[in-house]
Amino acid sequence: KLARWVKRQRYEFNLLRQDKPSSMTKHRITLLASVNFIWDAHEAVWRKRFNELIEFKKKHGHCEVPYRYKPNKQLAIWVKCQRRQYKLSNEDRPSNMTTERIVQLGKIGFQWDVREKKLRKVIAA
Repeated sequence: KLARWVKRQRYEFNLLRQDKPSSMTKHRITLLASVNFIWDAHEAVWRKRFNELIEFKKKHGHCEVPYRYKPNKQLAIWVKCQRRQYKLSNEDRPSNMTTERIVQLGKIGFQWDVREKKLRKVIAA
């Protein structure tokens, strides 16, 4: 029941943002914000993984999370997904990758094509 209610709050909030009829009120928005209500669950998960990637980089000196990274399997999956979404975006296909995310990942040294980087190392050797 709680999950359904949360989903409904997000739905009503999005209707309001689109200037469509909505039962969402400014008072309810204020109340929900006061308890740190997460309006966009997908964005919240993206932020969480991005912060985990920053911590990974602090520890290891790079952003190349191994495919089977046992300490945080979800981070490994997320990194692979970011590369896939970036590729789709470059092919003008539907993608969740935004310019803002590309910039944020680029600022921390994220490698978009690790196979290309490995190939350059082999050629240089």
